[in-house]
Amino acid sequence: MRGCHVCKLPGRVLGVRVLRFSLAVILVLLLVAGALTTLLPNIKEDKLLMLRREMKSQDRPAQEAFTLIMQTYNRTDLLLRLLNHYQAVPHLHKVIVVWNNIGEKGPDELWNSLGPHPVPVIFKQQSANRMRNRLQVFPELETNAVLVVDDDTLISAQDLVFAFSVWQEVSGTLPEAARGCARIDR
Repeated sequence: MRGCHVCKLPGRVLGVRVLRFSLAVILVLLLVAGALTTLLPNIKEDKLLMLRREMKSQDRPAQEAFTLIMQTYNRTDLLLRLLNHYQAVPHLHKVIVVWNNIGEKGPDELWNSLGPHPVPVIFKQQSANRMRNRLQVFPELETNAVLVVDDDTLISAQDLVFAFSVWQEVSGTLPEAARGCARIDR
């Protein structure tokens, strides 16, 4: 029996040493991570990012960009995904979201908390839930081209650029992108 107690003693001592060493390594890693975190810039206070964002949206003349108007009701999760998708569209100047959830606050704070976005998004709270709300003349409209889409429609960036180029060629008309239409490259 005595032999067994002697065999366990070195294992326990070795286990305590490994445990102490592991705790010391973890403590050092936490201290280094904390120090590095304090060196990171605060996104909310980074005025340079905000300035770049404003300059990007004002770089392009109104003739070379378009505004997207999207009306939504009770689809916040889908709306945020669509807004994220449309951020990558070239020539998109601004997105205006017609918020038809009467009595509910728009998700502007949530959207802005997700980080800086290259395309500004404006949420317009409505007093009544009507389909024609998206047809208002918004004072935020600065472009000649306006695309009105539903909140359940995802249009690829390539198709939006194509539709905008068609509009630029025949800007005196109102082109419509029909669902199920195909583009033929020659």
